[in-house]
Amino acid sequence: IMKILKKYFYNNYETHGGSKLPVICFHSLFKIILKEIKRYEGMELKELGFHTTSDRTSKSSGDIEIFDENNILFESLEIKYGIEIDIHIINRVIEKILIYNPKRYFVLSTVGVNQDDYKDINIKLNELYQEHGCYVIVNGIESTLKYYFRLISDLTLFLNQFTNDILIDKEIKSVHKEYWKSIIESMEF
Repeated sequence: IMKILKKYFYNNYETHGGSKLPVICFHSLFKIILKEIKRYEGMELKELGFHTTSDRTSKSSGDIEIFDENNILFESLEIKYGIEIDIHIINRVIEKILIYNPKRYFVLSTVGVNQDDYKDINIKLNELYQEHGCYVIVNGIESTLKYYFRLISDLTLFLNQFTNDILIDKEIKSVHKEYWKSIIESMEF
């Protein structure tokens, strides 16, 4: 699955919209996780907004939001495609955390963390945790997916959910949908 996802995410589509593919992937995965993992029992996954709308305009804390049974923000995910996580991104994340108060916040990137900012990022995130209590996880998209795939009971559920979510998404282009279809059709089970 990781092999086909990498092929899908990093294909040169020669059009915009590819940055939403990992977001849809995680959203699809969390639809399953919320049903299967006790930590998320009673939680609700907010529908995806338009990827081109800024978080300030949409009044959202990140690309993906999970709310508890009292409709209080529980967890957020910010997914960066082709963008290194640097101190500026972390400062913006901290602003969102102070506004929306999630208990956990993931900042995931396809290219990792800017090594020049690594120490400052850790200092800021440790201070945030001490003062606010929000735990921020900065990680790569691929390693995070591998971790979550180990937790779900049936990877076919994910493939079916992701395929469906790609097909119904109104923002990504037909070239993205057709390429995913060709990948799935060529898979050997």
